[in-house]
Amino acid sequence: MNLARRRPNEMAAVARTGLAGSYAAFSEWLTSHPLAEDRPFGASSVRYQVARYCDYLDANPWREGDPLRDPAARDGAVKAYGAYLQTFGTPAATIRLGLLSIGHFYRFLGLQATAGTPGSGA
Repeated sequence: MNLARRRPNEMAAVARTGLAGSYAAFSEWLTSHPLAEDRPFGASSVRYQVARYCDYLDANPWREGDPLRDPAARDGAVKAYGAYLQTFGTPAATIRLGLLSIGHFYRFLGLQATAGTPGSGA
């Protein structure tokens, strides 16, 4: 099945196979649907930011639900991730870039971006 030709809302069922499957489907989709702010080989790339978030979720399972399926769990996990980045002195601009990338990931999964995420309209 060629995932790259599908639209994000068609991919929700395919993508929600866990962190690794969701990230792989998103990364493949980005190949055919590039985003203006994506720089494929840099730390600022959407892929890199989303991969780090998936690593965070893998290392810190979210006990309040599944962040890939449940909007409330998604919101809590993204907020916790932002706080996690702050503990390392990550610049606010870098955190905003990461949250914007994560918002793209969640829109791809059909959950929309979290409230307060750059580009979410909230």
